[in-house]
Amino acid sequence: MDSFELKSEEEFNKEFEKEFSKPLEIIGTDKKDIFTLFSENKTYIYSVLFYIAGLLAGSFVYKNCKNEVLDTILNSPNEEFIQLLLNNLSIYMLIFAVSVLLGVCLVGFPFINIIPFIIGFEAGMKIAYFYINYGVKGIGYSLLMVAPYVCLFLTVIVYSVSMSYDLSKKIYNITVKKSDMSEEFSYKTYLKKYLAYAGLIALAAVINTAVCTALNGIISI
Repeated sequence: MDSFELKSEEEFNKEFEKEFSKPLEIIGTDKKDIFTLFSENKTYIYSVLFYIAGLLAGSFVYKNCKNEVLDTILNSPNEEFIQLLLNNLSIYMLIFAVSVLLGVCLVGFPFINIIPFIIGFEAGMKIAYFYINYGVKGIGYSLLMVAPYVCLFLTVIVYSVSMSYDLSKKIYNITVKKSDMSEEFSYKTYLKKYLAYAGLIALAAVINTAVCTALNGIISI
């Protein structure tokens, strides 16, 4: 009887330890999954973080350096559709071209996140301008006018920045560190993706221009 009870107690302890260790295994797996997820998407995460940093920096700079020159630059007059489209296209493509140049540059990858920072900086200054000068109404206006630009253009640029980072890092590894030599490397694949991103950026410029032109006829501050 005693041996039976002892055996049952031992089995109970083993089962208890087994059940108790399951949450620890799950926690370990979750940590591993989170680390893997971060490693696989770190370029996107860094782009978002740098964009947020740019937003904060732009707002801070405008708040502390507010003057008539900045107000004149940020308060651009209403423009015709074609003129506004050309302006947007030139700015969008210039930023995209910088991301491509950094991608094909040997040491471009450490500086690639300056692009989302600059985009965030400009958006932060605009939002701060509208808020400081027009209050809550300015916030609503900036969300309607700036949000399409941010959502469409920034999304494409984040993917472009990520690909440029990978391309520049591969060029650096092959040229300087002499690693990744066995990995198949095709510029054509990157070229096709860059052309696709350029098309999406042109589409974003058209959509953003159309939205801004339509809202300018309805909303004014």
